[in-house]
Amino acid sequence: MHERKKSEEWIVMRYFREKYELFPKGKLVKSESPDFILKVNRRKQIGIELTRFDHLAAGKSGGNEVIHQLKKLITQKEDKLRIYQKKLLNEYWLIISVESLDVTLEIKDTTAPGSIFTSTFDKVFFFDLFSASIIQLR
Repeated sequence: MHERKKSEEWIVMRYFREKYELFPKGKLVKSESPDFILKVNRRKQIGIELTRFDHLAAGKSGGNEVIHQLKKLITQKEDKLRIYQKKLLNEYWLIISVESLDVTLEIKDTTAPGSIFTSTFDKVFFFDLFSASIIQLR
């Protein structure tokens, strides 16, 4: 099961890298806590954490519940960020993947998604795997 998760993480990471036009060039290395480290050069490294959004649980109650569940997920990952920061990387990104166009449309309908999500991650992305849509939440 652990190998399967690693393979899935690589697939999502490569797909995100392909679709995000501003993704920096560099060597992507699998890690633990965070999931990946992007070595841009000798002085710049970016820690990237991947997580999945459970659209089935959140989507049943409509848009407000989706936003609430997203905020809750970001907060849970914030708790782990302190551990990641011990690696003294330059930036820390969180990529939240989802397999639901409906949830993505609900997020897009929210006025200025970046203004309602707070985080100490340098960047937070919502990545719809079906549509390859990327919404920067922070």
